[in-house]
Amino acid sequence: MGNPLALMMLAAWPVVAAVLFSRLDQTRAVIWTMLAGYLLLPPAVVALNVPLLPQMNKYAITGLAATVGVLMMRQQSPLPWQRPERWVIFLVGLTLLTPMFTIITNPEPLIEGVSYRPGLTVFDFINGTLAAMLDLLPFLLGYMILSSIAGIRAWMTALTLAVLVYSLPMLLEIRLSPQLNVWIYGFFAHDFSQSIRYGGYRPMVFLEHGLWVALFAVMGVLATTVALRDAEGTARTRHWAALIYLLGVLFLCKSVASMLYALTMVPLLLFMPPMWHVRVAAALALAALMYPLLLWLGLFPVTFFGETALALDAERGRSLIFRFNNEQVLLDRASLKPLAGWGGWGRNLEVDPNSGEFTSVSDGYWIVVMTMSGVMGYVGIFGLLCGSVIRIWMAARQGGIDRWTAGLALIMAANLVDLIPNATVTPLSWLSAGALAGLAARGATAPAASKDTRLMPAATGQAPLRTILR
Repeated sequence: MGNPLALMMLAAWPVVAAVLFSRLDQTRAVIWTMLAGYLLLPPAVVALNVPLLPQMNKYAITGLAATVGVLMMRQQSPLPWQRPERWVIFLVGLTLLTPMFTIITNPEPLIEGVSYRPGLTVFDFINGTLAAMLDLLPFLLGYMILSSIAGIRAWMTALTLAVLVYSLPMLLEIRLSPQLNVWIYGFFAHDFSQSIRYGGYRPMVFLEHGLWVALFAVMGVLATTVALRDAEGTARTRHWAALIYLLGVLFLCKSVASMLYALTMVPLLLFMPPMWHVRVAAALALAALMYPLLLWLGLFPVTFFGETALALDAERGRSLIFRFNNEQVLLDRASLKPLAGWGGWGRNLEVDPNSGEFTSVSDGYWIVVMTMSGVMGYVGIFGLLCGSVIRIWMAARQGGIDRWTAGLALIMAANLVDLIPNATVTPLSWLSAGALAGLAARGATAPAASKDTRLMPAATGQAPLRTILR
């Protein structure tokens, strides 16, 4: 899929990363290698096929390029080593070991009518373990490199700037329909009908789906709101203008869920102290983590949410009810292989034995992980993602928290909630989770009331940061 330019861009990105690491400090080089690659490289369905390795798409290449850059530049910029806490070591180890248990419990092929799905082999174990390692690289980069107040502030500032710049091609696609990826990389990344909503178009630019773009816009809106609270004097006017503009762009993205995240979290950031931000973030993270258990026990109010959605928007309501029904089907299938899941090759999905076509769809990231990797994989992956927010809340209870870190925790919480209906986990999610977990491990959180936290330099000794748009 894609034209030669798409593959050339993927192959050339390590060179771009090398230039960034030669020109920028360690923190900003990691940020822009990951962020620019995520936004500019072709969607993750395009990948370089390297023998014995997982598909090297933009997620894998950006994380690997940033990691190599950090290691190669360690003489000029020593790695700010932070020994991982025991819970991090356990969950990382669990995530890496899960593929072994998956192949052990899935050696048999699945033959249902005309459908044939192969059993798992040692190759699947090697491939799955390497893929898990590549997925975790951004988390480890965030844990080591961005885990300071200044590092998190630099990350939030970069998000604001990136969304402001990315809003220009987004607005173009809102007007013309999502065509930039077709014009530049030669293909459309998803079903075109899903880009049509409410009489207009959802932008996609170079991401996988319009929902990914909308969630990225939410990250920018929330980061801009934090910058607004931190700004002083005339800079506040500029930040207000940026916030209003980005809210307008988010509205034009036509994602109901993303609008709800912004409408609930922007007032929270504007009018409540940082400790409340991290409390709400931790509560949402815990809810996202416990969602499968609540659904399995029948404690989640599926009927209430379905009927409420139908009353607000019939089309969206029917879509939500379909998701709930589909999740229950897949959860029942996951219960047949509860420990380590069904693995790949479509083994985790229900199939029509007569036609061989799949009769279920795994939309939410949680159900993808639960059906493919079982409870082991779910605890490992969601334990790291959700645990980072809960851990920073625990650290904040002891020593307070600055506004930027609390804002990032809230951004992460929005992403975690979105993983229930959608598979919107990205390297940006892992990078943010790692930064929060690493900062909590360093014990470097500080009371929001302290002015020193606004200008505190990173552990690498870089200069204090200025607020964007000032």
